Amino acid sequence: MKKVLLTALAALSIGTAAMAQKIDNSKDRRFQSVGEASNPFKTKSLHKAGQAVSDWYSIMDMIDQSNVGSSLTPFVNFMVHDSLNKFIESDGTVRYGGWQSVGQVIDPKDDLINLTTSPQNQLSRFNSYKCDSIAFQYLYVRNVDSISDGMGGKAKVVDTLFVAFFSGAQIKKLSFTSSGDKLALVDWDYTKRLPANYVSIQTILLNRGDNGIFDTTVCNNSNGGFENGWITKIGQIPAPAGMAITANSNGSTTNNLVGMSYTFKSGVPTIVGTDTAVMVYQKDPITTPAGMRRTNYFGCRFQQNSGTTGWANQSFFNTSLFALKNTSYKDDGNPNSWKGYVSGNAFTNDLFLESWFHLSTTGSILAGVNETDNVSITSVYPNPSKGFVKANFETKTSSDVKVEIVNLIGQTVKTINFGKTAAGTYELPMDLTSLNPGVYMISITAGNSTHTQKLVIAE
Repeated sequence: MKKVLLTALAALSIGTAAMAQKIDNSKDRRFQSVGEASNPFKTKSLHKAGQAVSDWYSIMDMIDQSNVGSSLTPFVNFMVHDSLNKFIESDGTVRYGGWQSVGQVIDPKDDLINLTTSPQNQLSRFNSYKCDSIAFQYLYVRNVDSISDGMGGKAKVVDTLFVAFFSGAQIKKLSFTSSGDKLALVDWDYTKRLPANYVSIQTILLNRGDNGIFDTTVCNNSNGGFENGWITKIGQIPAPAGMAITANSNGSTTNNLVGMSYTFKSGVPTIVGTDTAVMVYQKDPITTPAGMRRTNYFGCRFQQNSGTTGWANQSFFNTSLFALKNTSYKDDGNPNSWKGYVSGNAFTNDLFLESWFHLSTTGSILAGVNETDNVSITSVYPNPSKGFVKANFETKTSSDVKVEIVNLIGQTVKTINFGKTAAGTYELPMDLTSLNPGVYMISITAGNSTHTQKLVIAE
């Protein structure tokens, strides 16, 4: 369903509270991405069912396979800091940037994972997992290395990147009441103009040279110094402790998302009220006026849905985060206002940050309740399956045995009652070709003991 925020108010809900806000950033100019860093995260490190999953997750990998995948257009944009930095277009038009902070929330339960090359990566509400690192495509342009120290000398310019990590209850879940689309937001600190309520925030200093995370050695814009196209790079950052989701054994955990954001502050001092610093100068460099103040800038690469079909996101919470300048400086006291971050899915055209999360299931991917050790599933194969499945299980005592196939919203879609069964090892062939492709849980109950294992039904 198309989200139209440009002509009408869109109602949002957080629990019993309601939000309504009209946001229009459609006129915020995006810049050409003339090249992109190679994706180093295509190599998979997966294991068979019954063992841990450890892999990179990306909303872009999922969206590429969705109904808007063919309509995605890459672009780059830049973070502004606490000044009125100018963007000078190739025709001389002067404008000002509007984004102060960006980020991404990942939902590893999303059904879109089934459309990727690794459908077995989809986690369920029964799975506990942790995020151990993140990565994103970036571009850092360094125009200024030193400034006057006011005493006849020079002072080195050091820029700062703040990377914040979010987990669990720090991420708010919202819904558009009109369309049912799911959104995720995080809190904002108006005083510091930074994210709030995070697991941790890392301060990364950027000066000239390679700091081990971000390459700051050269200006990576193109065309002989014309700032009208950029080649992006990829930076990878270890996640802090605490980026873990512990699932309840009954699947009732609701605070089950992780996310990240980054905010850039230039080390070039601002001139309050009359700042003339130029971030982006797209005209021929030989036309640069004498004495023009420059500043350094940090950007990111996005994909925008440029088609006519809006991305319907009615069950999961994969959300890009944007702190727009006009909503990031002051809380207006209106409970219906956006509080700093605006969801990337809330625009007329959907926006997605090029980023990756390395997630690992904690312990076995097997999930469920084991009140006793009376029953255990030894294998489910093939998995993923086209529908014909064999489940091997073992019971230690004579018990009534029941097998249930449950979908991800907790509905039992198939039940097989074995009746009284002696202790021993069994193989159960099942015809599940009537089920829709997706992720299911096979639960086998023997007496008071239940063991559950994940099953993927492929196309």
